[in-house]
Amino acid sequence: MSPEESPRAGRLAPETRPDALPTHAADGTDLTLIRWMLSLDHKERFQVLQSGARSLALLLDARPQR
Repeated sequence: MSPEESPRAGRLAPETRPDALPTHAADGTDLTLIRWMLSLDHKERFQVLQSGARSLALLLDARPQR
């Protein structure tokens, strides 16, 4: 079944269908990541940021000391 034939396709305005939205801005910004982050509530956003901070801390702790 193609996206145009799916049941949801008829309910969404053409300009808001996922396949109709641009994925990148002219300056190269990934708009899909911005849309994804904005789709989360404040608690989910915080969890994503906390996870990134923990990953960065692990990487910094694992690097060789000079």
